[in-house]
Amino acid sequence: MRKRFLIIINFIMIFSHCNYLSAENVNHIVIYDMPQDLRDFFETADSCEGWIRDFDVRQEKLTYQFVEDSIKRDCSNIENKLLSMKIKYKNNKDYSARLTVYDDTIIIYDEYKKSRIKNKSNE
Repeated sequence: MRKRFLIIINFIMIFSHCNYLSAENVNHIVIYDMPQDLRDFFETADSCEGWIRDFDVRQEKLTYQFVEDSIKRDCSNIENKLLSMKIKYKNNKDYSARLTVYDDTIIIYDEYKKSRIKNKSNE
């Protein structure tokens, strides 16, 4: 009984690991098979979110300015870039689905801008 249980557990672990490797490999292929402009957009949008996440008004002045400049660089035109990518790739359901995820980036950036306006008005 115990031997059968161990065999089943090992089978489940091996099966799960193979599925994980397969999913990682497919994701890798899908991303690197995409057109360069789409990959560039994904990189910029991910950077935008990352910089906003790192933003903190309590940072030292130099760090604060660097993060704020990076947000301006990566986020300022993100909404227009997303719209143009959606239009360009509207007939490709895989690319369109991936682009839809970045609607949240627009929301995050809008919230950041609102909080910056609010903070500047309180200063």
